[in-house]
Amino acid sequence: MNRALIMALIGGLGALVWCTIRLAGVRIYQVDECQNLYIARVLSTGQTQAAFADVSPFLAALSWLTCDATRAVDIFVRARFVMLEVFWLNLVLIALATGPRLISSRGLLALAGAATLAPLWDYGFEVRHDNLLLTGVLLTWCVVRVRPSGLKSYAIAGSVVVVMQFIAFKAFVYTVPISLAILVFPPPGHRAARWKLVLTWLASALATFLLIRFVYGVAGLWDLYMAGFHRVAGAATGKSRFWPWQTLGRLLGQTPLLLALLAAALLALAEDLRVRGKAALTWGGNLPEAFLFGVAFAALVINPTPYPYNLIHLVSYGFVFAFRYAAEISREIQHRPVLCTMGATVLIFVHLVPFGVATSRHWNWTNFRQEKLMLLAEEITDPARDSVYDGMGIVPTRPSIHFRWFLEALNIESFVHGSGPHVREMLAARPAAVVIPNYRTDWLPEEDHAFVRERYVPVADDFWVLGKVLPAGGGTFEIVHPGRYRISSLLESDLAETCRVSAAQLPARLDEEDFTATLDGAPVTSRAVELTVGEHRIECKPSYQPAVVWVGPKLDRVGRLSESAHRLLFANWY
Repeated sequence: MNRALIMALIGGLGALVWCTIRLAGVRIYQVDECQNLYIARVLSTGQTQAAFADVSPFLAALSWLTCDATRAVDIFVRARFVMLEVFWLNLVLIALATGPRLISSRGLLALAGAATLAPLWDYGFEVRHDNLLLTGVLLTWCVVRVRPSGLKSYAIAGSVVVVMQFIAFKAFVYTVPISLAILVFPPPGHRAARWKLVLTWLASALATFLLIRFVYGVAGLWDLYMAGFHRVAGAATGKSRFWPWQTLGRLLGQTPLLLALLAAALLALAEDLRVRGKAALTWGGNLPEAFLFGVAFAALVINPTPYPYNLIHLVSYGFVFAFRYAAEISREIQHRPVLCTMGATVLIFVHLVPFGVATSRHWNWTNFRQEKLMLLAEEITDPARDSVYDGMGIVPTRPSIHFRWFLEALNIESFVHGSGPHVREMLAARPAAVVIPNYRTDWLPEEDHAFVRERYVPVADDFWVLGKVLPAGGGTFEIVHPGRYRISSLLESDLAETCRVSAAQLPARLDEEDFTATLDGAPVTSRAVELTVGEHRIECKPSYQPAVVWVGPKLDRVGRLSESAHRLLFANWY
């Protein structure tokens, strides 16, 4: 039966690996991923003045993936599959943190259990620093608590603490209590005096800090890092905050068995502390894992913006604690077939079924639309001369309009009620060839939206380009960004409002033989024309309503896009 169990676990893990590979490639991209990859691209091209956030080693490492990429799609795909490797590394570390050897029935069971935690599938292979922060905490726990090796373990722990602080500002919430615990009360198994362990930890931490400081200084990134650090620190104490109950509520449907085991484990620990008192305060039982889980819970509660991606810490450390407790229970029932059958049934219906239900929704939220817009934006823009604006950086291969273009909950007030520059002012100073609306651009004031409607025309609700729809018979229009534009009738312009018109209703082209139309006095052709900055004039029959549409350096027409609501381009909290 043990061999059959191992084979079943290996087969199940193989299926999960295939699913994660597939899902990492097709699942919708989130706004934080766009931000991170945009900054990584900025770093790879040496345009550090355009980095609007703190420059972490995580983003510096990602920049190597973007340096030779010419398409945004390639950047996102590369980064996703790097994070997929981090995802499975974290699952292995979670399994190791439970105690057993990985190549054993219990170790494989722990790995399979960790691999079926739904919150990890929600955020575990996204391009976000929390996943590397999770790696750092788990690695520290494994080398100090699970596989103690004396001075070597503490050297690794000290170095990891410093690296994590550079990766994420909030790392200290996890590293400070864990570091104090292992320094004041070293776990058993470390064959060295406490003072040697402490000195080794401090020396390793200091050496790592000096090395990172030297590298940042040589790369000219230290001032940029400190500016981002102060910005994030200020935002952490700002007015934008909410309670974590909605985030925690997701666990009721996603991990009910884990919650039940955690409750039982905490009650058992409380009873052990009541009975044994101070004698229970050791590294020998499950108290250290309960402490690790408590750190993650406290971090979520004190976080001013406890978004659901913070659950990857809570469920990972909670799983380690709950699995160790469940392993103790299993020893008592393993020779009782009826109880084993009942346990397997509970596992299927209270863990695997909720996991499958929670995870299946990701297949309904793909990145197909996002990648289509990325490719089209790149096709109609020049990487050196034309910019793209979307408020979050979904096209990292194209520059945006200003240093402060990024939109987030922490800075939106400055765009709405601040002194500026406002988005309309940025677009006026450096017009973007393409504007990609989404739920974050909805936060902007009406003045910004009116400015966009005045200068841009919609190819779809989520894709606007420079252009103008003129009155019937033509008129004067202004070009604010030089380049190639297509001039046609409105109904043949490929704009969003023409998608609802049947082909039989489409009128003839402007350059039809029995019709004369002029652009600045010259005959209009069916090909795109190069227009300079300034006023231009189109004259045509009163029965025609002309449209001027940006087509970029290579195309003669943008082509029709299927209609899609801009609010669906990104999906948070789904």
